[in-house]
Amino acid sequence: KAMSHLFSPWKRGTPLSAKHAFVILSVLMFFFSAQVSLDMYVDSSYLKSTILSTPGFADSHTWANPDNIIGALYAIASLITLLGLIIAPKILRRFGNYKWTLSILVVHMMLLLGLSFSNTAWLVIPLFMVESALTSILYFNFDVFLERYSKDENTGVIRGIFIAISSIAWFTPPFFAGIIVDHYGFSLIYLCGALLIIPTVIIMMLYMSGFKDMSYDSKTATLSPTHKKRKPDIARILWVQFFLQFFYAWMIIYAPLYFHDVVGVSYQDFGMIMAIALTAFVIFPTPQGWLADKMLGEKEMLVIGFFLMGISCLAIPYLASFHLGLWWWAALLFVGRAGASTVETMAEVYFFKQIDGHDASYIGYFRRARPMAFIVAPLLASVLLQFKFIPLSGLFIILGFVMLMALYFPIGLKDTK
Repeated sequence: KAMSHLFSPWKRGTPLSAKHAFVILSVLMFFFSAQVSLDMYVDSSYLKSTILSTPGFADSHTWANPDNIIGALYAIASLITLLGLIIAPKILRRFGNYKWTLSILVVHMMLLLGLSFSNTAWLVIPLFMVESALTSILYFNFDVFLERYSKDENTGVIRGIFIAISSIAWFTPPFFAGIIVDHYGFSLIYLCGALLIIPTVIIMMLYMSGFKDMSYDSKTATLSPTHKKRKPDIARILWVQFFLQFFYAWMIIYAPLYFHDVVGVSYQDFGMIMAIALTAFVIFPTPQGWLADKMLGEKEMLVIGFFLMGISCLAIPYLASFHLGLWWWAALLFVGRAGASTVETMAEVYFFKQIDGHDASYIGYFRRARPMAFIVAPLLASVLLQFKFIPLSGLFIILGFVMLMALYFPIGLKDTK
């Protein structure tokens, strides 16, 4: 019924029912996630290629080896994101989520067009930083939309389905991105990404203009002792989210560089590997969300997830010496993404069972874990590489141990079941 309403005549400005809103938000998330996934795993390679081809950059000592400095660019982009998320509740209260989200989507599309038509690092680097920041802010905005229509007893199922739908859009674009880059270069990637934003804007204008904002809270930028006492497990789940995003940051930035430059995998083959690995995000979130609501607690599944992430990272440099085929690499990265999918789903379920739609600042805390991780992780990696403490392969050993140490935080959680 809800799906049939999606294609039926609709009066703009009319509030959506919860079921209809969930369908609309799922479609919006599908198109937006497809765009993010299309360029996510080529951004670092595009930055490196542009820096090396821009006169004045490659000639300088600082930029002579872009692998060592790209992490710093991600860190600056994440700092912009962090500042945006800190002031997000204030913007929500003034302009409302619909107007703010629509404005960011339009700017986001223009930035992607700029990345497509720019061929100098002087433009590509600042455009990338702002575009990357807006991506994270838009995920926060979608959270606000979704939480408006969610109920605690169905949080696991709703979040699981929402993540699965988003993930369906995630797992094929890297494959096509690899083909496009190998045959046509990087520019077409960002042009295709801009085109994917168009249906997102249109659907947003047609169906979300009647969104009724809630009275968003005005908490401070950091969790006070009072907040922690009232919701004691919030701090633990925020640390869980931080280490999940730390994993994503390290893998998104350095896995493409490692597999292409060290292992010798083409962009097309790496895209295929990631397409297979990312199917974990399609397979697992929905049943995991159901299990979290009906049977198991989130804590045990979080522990399993971090363990899988840690073991898979430790195995990457070890198995590289065996010159494995693509299917072996796809299987290994699938195991790591299965762990990440488990942690992501359980973290979302656990967190959103603790709050309601009024808690925009708590949502801000949760989403700020990503930019904070994308500041800490690439800066740490840049220092390690710049001063030659470890080779590129050593980053994955460190990441594996970090994920195993992160087990401390879910172990202390009190299950919601």
